Amino acid sequence: MQAHISNPFPAAPRGFTLIEALVAIVVVAMVASAAALGVGLASAAQNDAQLVQMATQAAEQQVGFLLEKPYESMDDFDGTEDIGQMLAPPDGGGVTRSRVLDGAWSKLGRQTTLTDEPLTFAQYNSVQVQGTRIDVQVFGPDGTIYAQIRRHRTNEDAE
Repeated sequence: MQAHISNPFPAAPRGFTLIEALVAIVVVAMVASAAALGVGLASAAQNDAQLVQMATQAAEQQVGFLLEKPYESMDDFDGTEDIGQMLAPPDGGGVTRSRVLDGAWSKLGRQTTLTDEPLTFAQYNSVQVQGTRIDVQVFGPDGTIYAQIRRHRTNEDAE
């Protein structure tokens, strides 16, 4: 007969070693930093998208404002509005602009260039119409152009 000797200490479940714990911490840190980078990039992309939308509105507003003005007075608006100095549209029923746009708009500037040039319609036997080319660029503080619009306005007084 064989005597059976029992172990007074039952086998305990095996835990993590120090190396395994350190590897797990490194893996979790890498995943967290990748997630933080993704959130940061998404936030930057959202800010750029907002600036593009606002810049497009500012460019369209300027073109619309110039098209409403008498043709001969358009030259008064040729030039640059520096960052933070863009003029707001006229108040309801108004015809002049004096208020500077603030808030997020103050991150943008606007360049308006007016060039006298004829517009040629090749499809109509190359008929030329006298007028002015309107170029509006809206830019950010680093010089990035967020919106650019080009239109032609016919000189209504030309024959």
